[in-house]
Amino acid sequence: MRIVGIHYTRWASPAEADIASLVQKAKHLLYDQLEVDGIIMQQMSPWGRKRLGFEARNHQIDISYSIVPPPEYDLSSLDEDVRRHALSQFQDLIRTIGEMGGGSLNGPLYTSFPGNREMQHDRQKLLEQSVKSLRSLTPLAQDEDVVLNIRPVNRYEHFLIPTAGDALSYVHAVNHPNCGIDLDTFEMNLEEDDMKAAILEAGIYLHCLHVRENNQKMVGLGALDWSAVRSALDAIYYKGPLVHMPASGERDREDPAESRRIRNLLCSDTPL
Repeated sequence: MRIVGIHYTRWASPAEADIASLVQKAKHLLYDQLEVDGIIMQQMSPWGRKRLGFEARNHQIDISYSIVPPPEYDLSSLDEDVRRHALSQFQDLIRTIGEMGGGSLNGPLYTSFPGNREMQHDRQKLLEQSVKSLRSLTPLAQDEDVVLNIRPVNRYEHFLIPTAGDALSYVHAVNHPNCGIDLDTFEMNLEEDDMKAAILEAGIYLHCLHVRENNQKMVGLGALDWSAVRSALDAIYYKGPLVHMPASGERDREDPAESRRIRNLLCSDTPL
């Protein structure tokens, strides 16, 4: 059975750190999982992280983590000092997630943002640096029960890994069970010729699906073909989470019908 999650930015700006208070909201709105910013969680006090863990256990909500790495987290840097510093940052983050009980770290964690288009001619070197970094992080991730899921990002935001095929090649290069793929339907709509084919290509390596409409409205109120997405998920026997990524304009809306809508559209235990 697929679970349905919500990203914490439904109710909080990235600057806000009281993530624990959002667990009850997620439960009230019938979500099974709350995804929080990994760096914000990393910067919480030990007490704050304990409170987040307590609230999650109390309300029976899974916690996942996401990251859009800033420059100091650049695992693809051609500057070895920068890359080693980024490795240290990620090692600390992975250990912190381990202390929280483990889980998934999702996002374009293979590089940093914003992307520098002037570096496109060094794409292969950047990929090699990034793969080298992930290979060194995955044994620690395995020890800490953390899965690192790679998200393709559209070419307008970064040039390194824009498609599911690129993500699959990357994961094959890392070659570790704790490195998988995180697809995002909004990004896929911009880059993939066929979203269903992209999901099928990711196959068993797909560990997380972030769901967004092409127009950033509520899921089902745009132009995306959710029946094709559902068909592809069923074909690969996908059992992972479906995490809603709300647009900034949706903040603070509290509508239990939203999680039901995602469940009805994409969960295999509901009729088409």
